[in-house]
Amino acid sequence: MAAAQHDRITYAQLLAAGLDAQRVKRWIAKGLLRPVHRGVYAVGHEAPSLHGDYMAAVLACGEGAVLSHRAAAHLLRLLPGSAQPPEVTVPTLAGRTRPGIVIHRVRELHVLDASILDGIPITIVPRVLLDLSSRLSTPDLTRGGHEAWVRHRTSPAQIESCIARNPRKKGADRLRRALGGDVTLSALEDGFLTLLREHGLALPRTNVDVVGDKVDCHWPQLGLTVELLSYRFHGSRLAFEADVARRRRSEHVAFTWGDVFERGRDTVAELRRVQAELKGPARDRISGDSACARRARA
Repeated sequence: MAAAQHDRITYAQLLAAGLDAQRVKRWIAKGLLRPVHRGVYAVGHEAPSLHGDYMAAVLACGEGAVLSHRAAAHLLRLLPGSAQPPEVTVPTLAGRTRPGIVIHRVRELHVLDASILDGIPITIVPRVLLDLSSRLSTPDLTRGGHEAWVRHRTSPAQIESCIARNPRKKGADRLRRALGGDVTLSALEDGFLTLLREHGLALPRTNVDVVGDKVDCHWPQLGLTVELLSYRFHGSRLAFEADVARRRRSEHVAFTWGDVFERGRDTVAELRRVQAELKGPARDRISGDSACARRARA
């Protein structure tokens, strides 16, 4: 039973499994059970476990409790950074506090707003974003919405459905505005935008959907897409080289870290040429002899 709960178990579950109070006390004395919260124990070892900590917090808060807010966002990989302290939403307005747990009490948690992740009861992605909409900065909320799409394919329609289920929740309009904004996800992207500003070039949309594909930078008025490629995030040189080759076969322009931070002037010059040709006579683009096409052939 504990193995299914990241080696955590409650006093009530122990009694239901046939143990009596005296045996529980003996097991605690022997170190077989280690108290984590009131009425919740770690079983058999003291190895640190984030999943175990989150599971224990949910168990400590009783029936219907779910991991939520920043802790849920961390487990769902919506926000960067270190692990967050346990936060739990409980469908009751009454109850005790629990040391080490941030508890959010609600009149009712809609059944569609809860799910299971790695065995841990947790709020779904749209509910996490809605819960955090009045607590996060706009850039962090925008980043969270981007990660929700990339990692979980959470659509605007799903978020709107969650908002409709929770009409009393604050922050819905702020969440909508944040999801409509652009976000940068790396120092390379930030550096590229800084380079464009320094040389007076028009800024692109960033990390937006273009025909079903998330792209780094896009100028809708030109139909131009730029991908920013970093070896660091490809795991191996082979994977990096394969991605560069794939981008060159497409009609996307690709730049690397060195292009942005070491050869900035050359990159700006190349980008000016590409943009100028895309603004040129329509016949050039219709014939396929655009800068992007020539780059692909090269």
